[in-house]
Amino acid sequence: MPHFLDYVLPALKRYSDRTLIKLFTGTQDAPSWKAITYQQFLDDTERLAGFWIERLGEVGLKQKDVVGVWITGGKYTDLVHLYALARLGYIPQMLNKSMAVQGHPVIKDMLTATQGKAILYDPFFADFVNDIAISMPLITDLSSVDPLSRRLPDIPNSTDDEIGIIFHTSGTTSGKPKPVPETHKWLRCQAQIQWAAIWQGGSEQAVVNNLGSFANVGSATTISYLGWSGHCLVQTSKPDIDAHEFLAMVSDGLNFVMLYAPWLSKLINVARTDKKVYDALRGMRQVTYTGAALNLEDEQWLVENGIPATTIYATTEAGGCLVSDISDVKTLPSMHIIEGIKCKLLPTSGVNKVELDGDSEKRARGGQLYDCFIPADADNCPHPSIRNRPDGHITGDIFEETTPGLYAFRGRNDDWIRTGKTHSFCDTKSIEDNILVVCADLVQNCVVVGHYKPGVVLLVEPTIVDLADESAVSGLKARILERHVSFNNRLFDHERIKHAFQIVVVPRGTLPRTMEKGNIRRKATEDQHATILEKIYVLLKTW
Repeated sequence: MPHFLDYVLPALKRYSDRTLIKLFTGTQDAPSWKAITYQQFLDDTERLAGFWIERLGEVGLKQKDVVGVWITGGKYTDLVHLYALARLGYIPQMLNKSMAVQGHPVIKDMLTATQGKAILYDPFFADFVNDIAISMPLITDLSSVDPLSRRLPDIPNSTDDEIGIIFHTSGTTSGKPKPVPETHKWLRCQAQIQWAAIWQGGSEQAVVNNLGSFANVGSATTISYLGWSGHCLVQTSKPDIDAHEFLAMVSDGLNFVMLYAPWLSKLINVARTDKKVYDALRGMRQVTYTGAALNLEDEQWLVENGIPATTIYATTEAGGCLVSDISDVKTLPSMHIIEGIKCKLLPTSGVNKVELDGDSEKRARGGQLYDCFIPADADNCPHPSIRNRPDGHITGDIFEETTPGLYAFRGRNDDWIRTGKTHSFCDTKSIEDNILVVCADLVQNCVVVGHYKPGVVLLVEPTIVDLADESAVSGLKARILERHVSFNNRLFDHERIKHAFQIVVVPRGTLPRTMEKGNIRRKATEDQHATILEKIYVLLKTW
């Protein structure tokens, strides 16, 4: 089967006069956009490919080599570089802005893990690449690139299971982001099967907002799955757009808004009292949320007010797996498996409804709980290097069967939570393990919480500390922070414990535990300490 671009390039020509991207060019107070047509994007891609073929060839790179692409994630040229390198037959490895917080050792680790041959970097990161053998700055001004003056090489023949692009998890495992390779088969499935099921707004061109950095899979691959379908991307000034920008986007043609559930909740809260926002939501061809279920009140509001809403379940590793039906909004948040996707829902074991995270426990209807399993022969099964089972991959999320064939998301079944401003993943177990090692004489047990919160909080049961002695408790927190600093510095910002107020000291043996194994229950811990945690989350929003 062909390289994934063998499908994209003809589409760019087929829809040449259509608008592919609307670039954000204004300010938050005065939003505005500049239209980029399919043809212009194709021309820019080929010009940049012509620029890079000489420079990368001179240093010995060849087709199918991995090339690191370190971008800030908000520039039009970020997308053009990605597709230009893919056009030349290289495998782009997308590196994001948050990796600069960790410093260059992590970048070198990322390239080593994928056998990357070089790194192309935004000038913003110049100070971090001095000791990387082959490093070149990215072009940020396309007017400086000469017109294409030579024939580009043919796109290399590729098998289904060869890698097309490499992304990374939004959280770290023991201080390192995990590479997530996407195969050509996976990228075709994303466009031809998953996207076809996600967009349910009819035959007209979808005009949809981006959802985060162009270094992340959902936004970076928009050219692939929107381009195949003739649709359009509207760039936002920030991921969690406010009502003012939303209305400006609607005036400029937005007809499909896709948001993480907490951000949609903010718009719904405004729409309850603002008729313009209310009318804009009702006038959408489609309103889609992901990442988690909305709260019950917001879901009911969508149903009662006739909002054309859907929800989807998707992961970086597997893409879209389940989607709700826009013609039956009242079934929200229940979803069905996307037609053509081979994922299976397998009865889970060892999880009780009282251990579900968020508000899933109170939403549960008593149905069977399931794991989401992607078999190895599925087009969207993750690359073998990141599968967690020899016969496929378990996503780590739990679903409840609400009616036959329909399933509602009920949280995580592992040690990953979503936290921070953009609800990125955090590996709680690696943090807890480090605390228990470096603070073995100070901490008897601990747990990290903060699912869908502004940051993480560490709750500890100390070995020997008088909790009535404020000075002793403060000293314990200071020692924990000091011993954790080396590991902490390798984490993404949203995973870090940076302040003493992010540590809560509780009496020994009081953290809630499971009956069978005695493991600390994360969700129950948040419920038990909800009052103090809410105060900490408010503080985290200001830091």
